[in-house]
Amino acid sequence: MRKSKQFLNLPVISLEEGTQIGLIKGLIVNPASKKVIALAVDQKGWFNDQKFIPYGKIHSVGDDAVTVNHSAIVQKGNSLSEIIGLVKEKNNINGVRIITENGTMLGQVDDYYVNLASGDIVGMEFGGGYLSGVYSGSAFLDIDHVLTIGKEMIVCTDEAMEKAVKLDGGLHDRLQDVKESTGKLLEATVQKSKSIGSNLGSNVTRSISRLKRNKDDHAPQDDANKEEPPKE
Repeated sequence: MRKSKQFLNLPVISLEEGTQIGLIKGLIVNPASKKVIALAVDQKGWFNDQKFIPYGKIHSVGDDAVTVNHSAIVQKGNSLSEIIGLVKEKNNINGVRIITENGTMLGQVDDYYVNLASGDIVGMEFGGGYLSGVYSGSAFLDIDHVLTIGKEMIVCTDEAMEKAVKLDGGLHDRLQDVKESTGKLLEATVQKSKSIGSNLGSNVTRSISRLKRNKDDHAPQDDANKEEPPKE
């Protein structure tokens, strides 16, 4: 499994000729099948000279390069009508917002994961939106919960809010658990604040009472209660 952005700028190597053919400049996604069907190769040009590797003809996607059996695998776009059609549609996944069927905005796609063997999209990493209210970071959404990949929105099931998994240094927890624990922490904080406020109020009241008593003890007596001096 590999993030889509990790494909970019990988060199394309022909195993038969032992030469570098070009660099990977993009992934072509079929939104209906939720699959990467080709890789765009930069060979000094775009469209007319732009070339592609149909994903099924890739020999391997390694850490440092994409390999093909021979250079003829890399084909011009004018011979690949389906791929060119998708390129013109500009179906970008990264940066697109994710919304549930009930209208809750989950966030925005930061990247998506690709099965290296098949090209299938495995899931999406996203942040912001609903996520920012329960967790400061990113989360992973399995492709099984994605209903539609559109140009402007990605629509997912309502269960996606509970099934999404937060990504935090390798620790994976369901967002629902994070939300519940966050809610409990918030409630505890509110109760603690109320307790502090109540104690502060009691302390202030006691302090005012002590001040009043001290004032009364030291106040001068009323002239009516003073002893009159003896008459001459």
